[in-house]
Amino acid sequence: MRGRWLFAAIFAGVVTAFTLALLTPNSALARTELSITEIHWFNFSPKDSWQPIQFIVPDRNTAKSTGGRKLRLYDVHIAKMFEISHFLCDRDRASEGYNWSYQAENGNIEMGRFKISCNLARSIAPAYGLGKSEITVIRRHFNLKNSRPSIAAEKYSIPTLNIAKNRVLQWRDFVQKFPPTPDKLANQANSSFPASNIFRQIKGKTRVPVFLPNILPLSDTQQVDFDVQAGSYGYIVGMYLGKGCRAGACYFGTIEAKRNEPFSPPSQLPQDTYRSIELAGGIRGIYFNNCGAYCTAFVEWQRLGVLYRVTRKNGRQQEVVEIANSALQAGQR
Repeated sequence: MRGRWLFAAIFAGVVTAFTLALLTPNSALARTELSITEIHWFNFSPKDSWQPIQFIVPDRNTAKSTGGRKLRLYDVHIAKMFEISHFLCDRDRASEGYNWSYQAENGNIEMGRFKISCNLARSIAPAYGLGKSEITVIRRHFNLKNSRPSIAAEKYSIPTLNIAKNRVLQWRDFVQKFPPTPDKLANQANSSFPASNIFRQIKGKTRVPVFLPNILPLSDTQQVDFDVQAGSYGYIVGMYLGKGCRAGACYFGTIEAKRNEPFSPPSQLPQDTYRSIELAGGIRGIYFNNCGAYCTAFVEWQRLGVLYRVTRKNGRQQEVVEIANSALQAGQR
């Protein structure tokens, strides 16, 4: 098993809450302790007319009202996306707009994707007016001059939408008519994981409790080849797309366990996200994403001195969490 574990150099990005400033005294957006986990702006190629941004919040229930007002957290989150879009569009007049990925519960719940054009952002700003600016921290992903990827946490002073009392219903009506765009990946079918077959290849070879999922976030048409290795202190199930292929291009992910292994520590290298999450049964885990030639999403949790890990090439948090939760809900094999 030695040398088979995938360790990542990652930026320390444990959940950080940003408190949004109060607007005007009569503003419907007046609120306290409205938190944002992270905002990621993927600005790798400034020439791209549409650029992706992730908006991640800690709240599980985004339908909850804010500050005794008639606005939901969801309404305020959409307003924040428009405020940032308007600000960035004014900075870059060549941009057409921004593709937002909205995620709740620290990234575990996909809320949808929103396409906000600069034309729309510029029409919304004068319709409601811009109020007091607030400092917003955005983690900007970009390429250095040598084309190597980097990341920086940057602070921007961004004017807020002045959604006063008489415009609350107007804003809620607008948000209601601004649904997320269809996300094909989010509706991707699951396929069965051959847990019984994999367990037979592990049973008797390891002394650690075995947890395997029942499902994988794949359509039934995709063929997965498994490479199973087990030893006294753990096991690793490598998953590849293509019979007999073990090249990086075929790599799909892994399901792993190893005794006396600590959580992967965050390093100071400027990589992607690292944060605490909650898995099935209230189990605490960590999620992080490491990018090189391709990106790999990781979920880790510990149980009785054993570290369990799920990885997914070019995966999203929701996908690796789904695999981990399936393994936990299935119970020890």
